[in-house]
Amino acid sequence: MTIIVASCNHFPDDERIYHRQIKTLLDFGASINYFTRSSRKINLNENRLRHFNFSNNLSVKKYTTKILKIIEEEKASQFLHIHEPELLPLAKQIKHRLKIKVIYDVHEDLDAMYRTFSQRTKLIKETLIFLKHIKERRYLSFVDNVILANRPLRRTLYDYKGFKPVILENFPQKKFVIKIPRNSKNNNSIIYHGHLGPERGIHDLVMAMPQVLAKNPNSKLTLIGTFRTKEFEEKIIKLISVNGLRKKIRIRPQIPHAEIWHELYHSALGVIPFQNNIMWQNNTPTKLFEMMAAGCRIVTSDLPPIRNFLSNTVHWTIPNDISSLASGIIEAQSSLKQMDWIEANIDLIKKKYNWELKSADFLNVYNL
Repeated sequence: MTIIVASCNHFPDDERIYHRQIKTLLDFGASINYFTRSSRKINLNENRLRHFNFSNNLSVKKYTTKILKIIEEEKASQFLHIHEPELLPLAKQIKHRLKIKVIYDVHEDLDAMYRTFSQRTKLIKETLIFLKHIKERRYLSFVDNVILANRPLRRTLYDYKGFKPVILENFPQKKFVIKIPRNSKNNNSIIYHGHLGPERGIHDLVMAMPQVLAKNPNSKLTLIGTFRTKEFEEKIIKLISVNGLRKKIRIRPQIPHAEIWHELYHSALGVIPFQNNIMWQNNTPTKLFEMMAAGCRIVTSDLPPIRNFLSNTVHWTIPNDISSLASGIIEAQSSLKQMDWIEANIDLIKKKYNWELKSADFLNVYNL
């Protein structure tokens, strides 16, 4: 079986696309042509995996033209698996020419993302979302299966179009459950990893640190990820400097997914300080499950998608509330020797929230 996997915005070694889905398909004997559009120079070629990595300076239209040219030379593929709505026109073109099955993988609630990030007025936002739906509906007739990363809290466009989406949460593989000695953790270490933007509560987290340090002076926070805008990066760096936190807050740029586990394994606390906006009322953060697997004590904003998976084994804080966030971190630090919550979270990963259990649903999409 030959499969085309295409993405135009994600990192080539994205944990969902590459580490989970592609690796699973390779284990079951599939051959894959993997197309990415990225600023990173990376070669993921291996047996039965051909990786074509194009520059992100290439427009999506020119990128899809290059994909079509390569695929048409082979005419051997049975599936096309796309990961962004921008690639729906590619699905239409390939469907017409090769008559293959198309899988549309929707990583996040795209409407919620637009409502959160767009600076336009509400009327303009909703009008553009309505027009996006019209366009998306037009292409959905060329799609055979839809995959979602979150269980929707309401009916979706895909339900109305007659699809029964497969829900594939971003659970980690069981092999990542902590195996190093627990005493190797630095009890003063706090970690956040992922995109760095105001909607993710990064400003609140930095502002909570003076209160945390007043109680636990040896505390240190590590932020790992890419800033969403240059302006926000400058704001956070200035905030750290003005509050005398340069020796207490370390910022590291995005690192390969495989390396994040080392950071998590040696961190005592994982923090998810997300703000209460429509984005986080509909999307579950992947880092939640990674922190659980790594044996971190978890401090998180009290939001519905997270409540869907956990109830009493994390320290809940009030979103958008700096004092509540600081109190949650201080409370977690004082509870580090109580291992029952950590053990319970690890057990949930081993028995319920792992990719091995979800991979069967994924392979069913391919009839494997």
